[in-house]
Amino acid sequence: MKKLVLIIIIPFLMISCEKGYLVPENELPEWLRICIEKDEQIIKIEPVRGTAPYGSWVRTEWKGEYFYEYFNPLYSLFQKPISHIGDTLNFFVNDNNTAYYKEKCCVKDVWKGPKYKGY
Repeated sequence: MKKLVLIIIIPFLMISCEKGYLVPENELPEWLRICIEKDEQIIKIEPVRGTAPYGSWVRTEWKGEYFYEYFNPLYSLFQKPISHIGDTLNFFVNDNNTAYYKEKCCVKDVWKGPKYKGY
């Protein structure tokens, strides 16, 4: 009986933990949903080739606001933070984005490509 309970509970826990990392879609800005949809279309068309299957979007918090970063180990040197409304922090190093990289917190995965391995 104990084995039966374990056989049922363990897969359930694995499934519920795996889905818990995604940010609810209703919390995502429209521009980000469009970017994710484009990546998913690319993956459907070319599931083996291209860089989209290896990409990932994460959400961070800084100064009470959400920022999103796209990471792809095949071509990203570093992530470029984009605000919830779609403004990009300056790409060049300055006091503002240096503070962002030092102070950002609460990193949450938003979307991961099927071949994403982590960063």
